[in-house]
Amino acid sequence: MRRIILLAGLLSLAGTTGSPGGEPARFALNDGDRIVLVGDTLIERDQRYGYLETLLTLSHPGTNLTFRNLGWSGDTVAGLSRAGFDPPEAGYRQLIQQVLAAKPTVLIVGYGMAESFDGAAGLPRFVSGLNRFLDAVSSTKARVVLLSPIAHAKLGPPWPDPSTHNASLARYAGAIAEVARARGAWFIDLFEPSRRRDAARAEPPISDDGVVLNETGYGFLAGVIARGLEPWAPAQAGRGIPRVEMKLDVTVGPVSGARIAGVAPAVGRLGFRLTREALGAPGDESGVRWIDPGLVLAVAGLPEGRYELRADGRRLPVDARPAEEWARGVRISGGPDFEQLERLRATINRKNRLFFHRWRPQNITYLFGFRKHEQGRNAVEIPQFDPLVAEQETRIARLRSPGAHDYELVRVGGEAGAMRSRP
Repeated sequence: MRRIILLAGLLSLAGTTGSPGGEPARFALNDGDRIVLVGDTLIERDQRYGYLETLLTLSHPGTNLTFRNLGWSGDTVAGLSRAGFDPPEAGYRQLIQQVLAAKPTVLIVGYGMAESFDGAAGLPRFVSGLNRFLDAVSSTKARVVLLSPIAHAKLGPPWPDPSTHNASLARYAGAIAEVARARGAWFIDLFEPSRRRDAARAEPPISDDGVVLNETGYGFLAGVIARGLEPWAPAQAGRGIPRVEMKLDVTVGPVSGARIAGVAPAVGRLGFRLTREALGAPGDESGVRWIDPGLVLAVAGLPEGRYELRADGRRLPVDARPAEEWARGVRISGGPDFEQLERLRATINRKNRLFFHRWRPQNITYLFGFRKHEQGRNAVEIPQFDPLVAEQETRIARLRSPGAHDYELVRVGGEAGAMRSRP
C-alpha cells in the first residue's frame, strides 16, 4: 500500500525583549496571568475591536489569561482625564487605585501621545510623571511593558503636516525606552513600525485623523505588540500559518504545529483530520490581516484532474485547482478556524463592554460622585456585572482552543485514480 508523509508547521510566539542594561530577557505569559492595559486613547479604543486580546489569547490556548482594559481617552500619566469634576490630583489617585484594584501580573502601559503635544519642554515632566506612576503601582510586582505612542500619519491637505509633531513623538518614544531600560521593564516601539507603514503609503490607512487608530490600525497594533512581547524565531519569520505537505508513496512523517489523524485515501478523494495548535498567526507590517487563520496545503502525486477542498462537509472559499497546483501548494483562507476565531473575538468584545460598565458606568457622577445623593442607592447594582464578566470569560476559555476538523480533497468533474496509503 502507498504511504503518505504529512508535515505541518505553525509558529509559536517566542523571543527576547529588553531588560536592565540592555541584556536580553525572555518575556512569557504564564498560566493565571492578569494582563491589565492602562493608558490614553490608544488603550481605551483597543477594546472596540479586541484584536490584541484575541491574538494573545489564541496564541496561548492552553494558558488561562484574563485581561482588563483601564484605558481612558485623552489621559496622561497624571490621570488628568480621570479627575472628572474633581481637582487634577484626584484623577491621579483614581488612576493608581484602578490599577491596584485590577491586581495585574502584567501591566501594559500606553501613554505619551497627549503629552507629546507639549514638545521638548514637556518631556522632563512626562518622564518624571511616568516614573512616579510606575513607583506607585510597583507593589503589584507586575511585569511592566511600556509602549511608545504611534507616529502621526501624513494624510495630506487639509490635515496638518505631522513633521514637527513626529519629531516630538520620536523624542518621547526614546524617553519611554530609556525608562524601560532603567527600570528593567519591557519596551515595545510602536512609533517606528507605524512610521514605516505610513511612509510606504500602505493601504488601507491605519488612522482616520493621523493620531487615533482605526480598526485596521488596531489589527496592525496587535501584531506589532505580540511580536514585541514574544517575537518570531528568526528561522520562522514570515511563516506564521500552518503548512501541510503530502506526498504519496512515503511514510507518515513528523508533524509539527498541528495534529493529523484519520488519513483516508480513496478513489477521487483524500481525507484527513487536522487540529491546529492555535487558531491563527499574527499579521505583519506589510498589510497581512491582523490574524491569519489560513493554511497552505500541498499534495504531490494526485492523479490528473481538478480538486476542491472541503472542511466538515463544506466547500472552502478556494476554487477547484488542477493536481499540479495542489502539488505546488495552495493557500487556503477562511473555513471553520476563522469562524471560531471571530466567535472568540466577539465574546472578548462582549466581556470588555461588560467590564467597562463595571468600572466606568456612564452615570458615575450620580452613583459615586458629588450627585450620589440623587441616585447613589443604585450603586449596589454595579457589582452585579461581575458574574456577567465571569460568564464571558468561561466562554472565552472554551473558544480559545482549536477544534478538530475533517478535511477532504475531492476530485470534481469526473473519476480520479485510486489513492491508497499504508501505515
